[in-house]
Amino acid sequence: MPPKPRFVYSPRYVIDIGEHVFATRKFGLVAEELEKFAQRVEPAMPSKADLLLAHDAAWVDKVLSGKMSLDDETRMELPFSPTISRAHQLSVSGTILACRHALETGTGLHAGGGSHHAYADHGEGFCVLNDIACGILKMRSEGRIKRAAVIDLDVHQGNGTAAIFAGDPSVFTFSMHQDDIYPEKKEKSSLDVGLKAGTQDKEYLRVLEENIDKVFAHKVDLVIYQAGVDSYEDDVLGGLKLSVKGLARRDALVFEACRARSVPAVVVLGGGYAHSIKETVMLHAQTLRTFAEIS
Repeated sequence: MPPKPRFVYSPRYVIDIGEHVFATRKFGLVAEELEKFAQRVEPAMPSKADLLLAHDAAWVDKVLSGKMSLDDETRMELPFSPTISRAHQLSVSGTILACRHALETGTGLHAGGGSHHAYADHGEGFCVLNDIACGILKMRSEGRIKRAAVIDLDVHQGNGTAAIFAGDPSVFTFSMHQDDIYPEKKEKSSLDVGLKAGTQDKEYLRVLEENIDKVFAHKVDLVIYQAGVDSYEDDVLGGLKLSVKGLARRDALVFEACRARSVPAVVVLGGGYAHSIKETVMLHAQTLRTFAEIS
């Protein structure tokens, strides 16, 4: 019998931030679904050096000390606390661990992560530390990869990731997102595709198929897939109209593109804010099952 696939998760991702649209309990519920077919691996806390790979020293010191200004908290849209700091630090090491799994086996699954709004010097939009950037830069610093790509299909542009890798020719950032919502000021990714509110499955999948090959023209050694499910038709924060089947096909397109080229792929969850948390959990689990090749 083949070994169970692995996924990365820490129970410390689930924190009480009160009545907030970002329901962290989704991470625990997704993990419960995954444990039906996969083995959980918990990340350890990252080193300060890991955080400094993608972030300025002043910002890392703020995160570690917890000494945030009101402006910092307003930008993050989170009530900062030691438990939030710990959760987001663990998420960084979670994505680093999932990168290691991907380079070992072809696939890395992280039931967390995807904090693509975090910049080098500040947090934004529920994101404190950019685990995607830290994962890529850690693998590169260890000599495991030379070139990487981010495929970001969250409904919101991956502005922090784009800014961190601006001017870095070794990392290709592809963001396909709704154009008329947060963030108001978009950064310049290697490839940005903005979609109109109301875009449905057929058009979305056509545009994705037209553009995904451009990522692999970059000759990458690793892909991190920010697989936000907030492009779902019943999402509170997004205006795209993808169905459950449309999201499944989206994930399959990314999986098939990576598999066809033998490029290791890491999946991080990103956003998901359906009216029903059960739907959000089902959609995230659907994504991870696709990459685990569990039907």
